[in-house]
Amino acid sequence: MSLKLVNWNVQWATPRSRRSSDILTRIAEHFPEVICLTETHVALLPHQGHLICSQPDYGYPIKEGRRKVLLWSREPWHQIDDVGIDSMPPGRFVSGVTRTSQGEVTIMGVCIPWAGSRVNRTATTRKRWEDHQEYLDGLSRVLDRTPAQRLIVVGDFNQRLQQGKSTPHRIRSALQSAVASRLDITTSGLGFQGRRTIDHIALSPDLAAESLGIISNIWEAGKLSDHFGIVAALSAQSLR
Repeated sequence: MSLKLVNWNVQWATPRSRRSSDILTRIAEHFPEVICLTETHVALLPHQGHLICSQPDYGYPIKEGRRKVLLWSREPWHQIDDVGIDSMPPGRFVSGVTRTSQGEVTIMGVCIPWAGSRVNRTATTRKRWEDHQEYLDGLSRVLDRTPAQRLIVVGDFNQRLQQGKSTPHRIRSALQSAVASRLDITTSGLGFQGRRTIDHIALSPDLAAESLGIISNIWEAGKLSDHFGIVAALSAQSLR
């Protein structure tokens, strides 16, 4: 039995959003053991299972229930961390260890800031990509201290890895250095309707993706989210 993992940026869907029922139905069809949602609400997922989430302050006005990233598991979490490292832009990280069909796995949920994060804000004016770069620098330090064993980094990376030229070379290099030099970003070539994903799943060498698929965001009323979802079946590997 493989570990089923769903990763989806649901564009601030709440329990009262008209689209939420369809989002939850499409997630449930895959019977996931672990779910990562970004740009979400703490009450969106069913009460069954166990939830951990990032801090509510992510550098913008706080809205009740909103979180940049949350992780859900069928089994309880321990070794929970919602900071990462103090130098990282806040409210965009949560990690924990949970038991799965592949044994205990450390899962880091991330929502790496987009290019314009906190740009032109009076109190915290930033340059384009500055928050993104600082987050990757901090994430690199977090991964330095984390054994690359039974480790998954999942969420919204805000980079297309094999498409487009809008991301500066230094930013691409920062992601390579922080994540891809340590882990396999197994979703790097995944796309839907001509667009490559910016939502990713990165695996330590002792984990592998048996299958990868997308969850359509197309809906009768337009789109369920401005992101499509990702589903992966993961298995533990014996290293030689």
